[in-house]
Amino acid sequence: MKINCVVVTYNRKQLLRENIEALKSQTYPINKIFIINNHSTDGTEELLSHYSNDAQIQAHNLDENIGGAGGFSYGIKAAVEDGCDYVWIMDDDTIPHPDALERLAEAAGIDANAGFLCSKVVWTDGNLHKMNKCGVVRPLRKVARPDASGIYGYECRTCTFVSVMFKSEAVYKVGLPYKEFFIWHDDIEYTSRIINAGFTGYYIDRSVVVHKTQINYAPRVYEAGKNDLWKFYYQARNTTFMARMSKPNKLFFYISILNKYRVYRRRINRAANKEYRKILRAEVKRGCIDGLKFKPRIEYVKPH
Repeated sequence: MKINCVVVTYNRKQLLRENIEALKSQTYPINKIFIINNHSTDGTEELLSHYSNDAQIQAHNLDENIGGAGGFSYGIKAAVEDGCDYVWIMDDDTIPHPDALERLAEAAGIDANAGFLCSKVVWTDGNLHKMNKCGVVRPLRKVARPDASGIYGYECRTCTFVSVMFKSEAVYKVGLPYKEFFIWHDDIEYTSRIINAGFTGYYIDRSVVVHKTQINYAPRVYEAGKNDLWKFYYQARNTTFMARMSKPNKLFFYISILNKYRVYRRRINRAANKEYRKILRAEVKRGCIDGLKFKPRIEYVKPH
């Protein structure tokens, strides 16, 4: 089974170095590692130049920052066009355990219709990462590989882009993630799209990766730090678009968006910093409004 890997990076040179070392130490061989450098300014390009003679590393230094969504769309396209059965993707601050890919690869045999398989994502202390919980089906549906009961997965409908392996067949069928999302919810939309296309998804808890964020957090609007305030525009816009696509009744859709904005405002009022509240209200309002007419397009990849 041929597996390519995609890593999207932006201004985290030291973590990227650690990520690459972890990828090259995998017990299951990776065919090629595509590093998508989102126009970093911290010397990342110089670091990647050290791998110029490494046939396994394919560095793509972009001329502009196209966001995590754009980077993953770009990288997945490059990986499947190169020719592979699966593409394994993650951010630069993801450090996989040595057998993380091996556990995903062996679990691919539990269901021939599996469109994606995702890892267990923990923080540096070993606890589950709050940001990367997947949408496991309830009640739990455990599916084992027919020839090996110890190899299993739990059926799920969504997951984040922190260590998920996509079947190339699914990518060909549903297209690429929306690059226009820039950041946030591109992963939830994309994995949902794969499920809605008739594929299955599985959470593989024996495949473990560490998400090395500074703290173990979920992106809650009332806990937003100064450097993250702008991101909530994209959260509001992208989720408004997703709601528009899932609610064909326009009246129900507009009522849901008004209610969403009301909930946003109530949560924003819990933020301790009054100046942050003002900025967040503006970002969220603008995002909800722009989401009413936001029209990203799915880009498709021709089968290899």
